[in-house]
Amino acid sequence: MAAPSRRVARKDILLCPPTYLELKYEINPWMKKTTPFSRERASEQWEALVAAYRKVDAPGRIELAPPVPGLTELCFFGDSVFLCEGKALFGHFRHKEREPERAAVKEFLLARNFRGFEVKEGVFFEGAGETMLWNDKILFGFGKRSDEVVRHFLRQTFKKDVIDFEMEDASFYHLDTSLFPIHEELIVYYPGGFGPIDNATIESFECEKIQVSEKEARAFACNSIVWGGVVFMPRGAPELRKELERRSLAVVEVDVSEFLKFGGGIKCLTLQHYL
Repeated sequence: MAAPSRRVARKDILLCPPTYLELKYEINPWMKKTTPFSRERASEQWEALVAAYRKVDAPGRIELAPPVPGLTELCFFGDSVFLCEGKALFGHFRHKEREPERAAVKEFLLARNFRGFEVKEGVFFEGAGETMLWNDKILFGFGKRSDEVVRHFLRQTFKKDVIDFEMEDASFYHLDTSLFPIHEELIVYYPGGFGPIDNATIESFECEKIQVSEKEARAFACNSIVWGGVVFMPRGAPELRKELERRSLAVVEVDVSEFLKFGGGIKCLTLQHYL
């Protein structure tokens, strides 16, 4: 699949299969242990996502990390780390159930020669779920899972300006559930994820903005990524797809319905290393 003519950001992507995925606890409004869940179906959806990525001629690599027994949500591989220009800033999970994932992610990345940095002990930072690079600035979410002080660690580590947003809704606890930068001139966002001040901040950006409805936000429309100039988004957001295609963007829809039961979508499954 050919990428559009717009300048394409270079990045690598890292994923981990959902081999041990299990609904064994509830740490967000999406997770209900009584919800019917199929690990086999989740694995099929994950394989389809990876296969779709491999069809794109992208300026970056796809790398797969091994699953670890007992780490049921390791497939959401980026939730404890943010990667940019060869550096890795490791955080701590708000909930103790996920903290053991941190060591596995750290071991994998340091073995691949990332320069490792850490927030202070006792500071919560949920990695790529709360951070993204846009126009050489780091966009950072805090309030529900990550601590506001993390903005200073991001500035110190990556030497970039940080624009932070306070998350307002427990169902949209990470920044990547409500904000999706597509390219330097276009951002998608869900206004209900933010308060009036942060909505005004987004509207002040000198770029085009697309607002998504609550219905499509709950389908995790904002939890999407751009890989090789192609927008990978979940099923269930036809209005957003229409708006993207109207702007001549290539779109690939992927079914990640089993992962939505954990409060995760395509971006949660895809750790991006911004190069």
